[in-house]
Amino acid sequence: MSVAHDDSPEVLDFVGSPDAARLSQVGPATPDHTLYAKRVPCFVDVDRFDDPSTVWKAIDASLDRFVEDYTAYFEANRFDGAQLVDPLPRLVLVPGLGMFTAGADCRAARIVNDFYRHTIDVMAGAVLFGKYVSLSLKEAFEVEYWPRELYKLTLAPPEKELARRIVLVTGGASGIGRAVARRLAAEAAHVVIGDVDEAGARKTADDICAAVGAGRACGLAMDVTSEASVRAAFEKTVLEYGGLDVLVSNAGIAHSAPVAAMQLDDWMRSFAVNATGHFLVAREAMRVLLAQGLGGALVFIATKNVMSPGKDFAAYSAAKAAEAQLAKVLALEGGPHGIRSNIVNPDAIFQDSRLWSEDVRRERAAAQGIDPGQLEEFYRQRNLLGARILPEDVAEAVLFFASDRSAKTTGCTLTVDGGLKDAFPR
Repeated sequence: MSVAHDDSPEVLDFVGSPDAARLSQVGPATPDHTLYAKRVPCFVDVDRFDDPSTVWKAIDASLDRFVEDYTAYFEANRFDGAQLVDPLPRLVLVPGLGMFTAGADCRAARIVNDFYRHTIDVMAGAVLFGKYVSLSLKEAFEVEYWPRELYKLTLAPPEKELARRIVLVTGGASGIGRAVARRLAAEAAHVVIGDVDEAGARKTADDICAAVGAGRACGLAMDVTSEASVRAAFEKTVLEYGGLDVLVSNAGIAHSAPVAAMQLDDWMRSFAVNATGHFLVAREAMRVLLAQGLGGALVFIATKNVMSPGKDFAAYSAAKAAEAQLAKVLALEGGPHGIRSNIVNPDAIFQDSRLWSEDVRRERAAAQGIDPGQLEEFYRQRNLLGARILPEDVAEAVLFFASDRSAKTTGCTLTVDGGLKDAFPR
């Protein structure tokens, strides 16, 4: 589900007013309100905001009470053929915080928001002239469970594979990250693209929105070596879409040099991005997923070098090996909570890649004793299939791990390298 938050002055004024708890439970202002947002919202009675745990407990208790009340409302008014729909609210009102609206996607959540803002205006106008009244419980039920409207819902096309899921992709401004973001969005995921290149991240998001719909993606500045930047990116993700379901930890850099000639700064920089960066991102993702209590998926983009390190590539190979070990430990820690952690090991992704700078190409070619112009063909010929590996190939592997197709898989490494016998996982 996607959740939208509205803390506009008009909403805060209504939700914090003395009559809000009573007025919000009178009923809908229009039939469409009932169909999209249920008869009434969930109103959370909380007056302390200094302790987040107090707010969480109040929200949880209010949601439980709403489900009980909604189920009782259904049982009291049901008719032959009526089947209980999802009893959770589509609207949650929290004094001091505002209004939270939920829907299958961001568009649906915004529609619920629009309906209730209209209802707030109607209630305010009615109170000015006397009293706000609505449909009886039975009348509201007959609207909400109108057979013709429910039948129309059955005619909707089936949801795509990642519908109702929220994904954060790091290093999404180019290469593998961009291909992953596009592929997951094509399967109806809401995608947040983080990158040190903020303009590139926003461009990727804009392209996705143009292809699959407004609001389906957003781009933001994200430096995976900075705790503050990582924390801000996750906060933005949660505020934008309401939570997190999948992390694709992809951001990385490459440095090539013999160990004897390597500078300490280059070694440390590689570990800062290729190891510690994955730790900072994964740690924040775990905190969000554990708080939600709904499981989730972590997908780490590593490299064939984890299994088969390359000559003059120690800083990259060693740091990426640390990333892979982190992913495996997270499979151990996340398993009891329904959080899966898996690894994709690509090799030689040149298309749209910023990892393969001219310097890295020259250094890797020298390590193989070939001309830089021969490098891409050299990598293609060395794999068993003689295949050129593309970012889109890696995106398909990520989709597998992000989706329910791999619901019973964790701690796994999937190679996307055309077949390198030295890099076989087993």
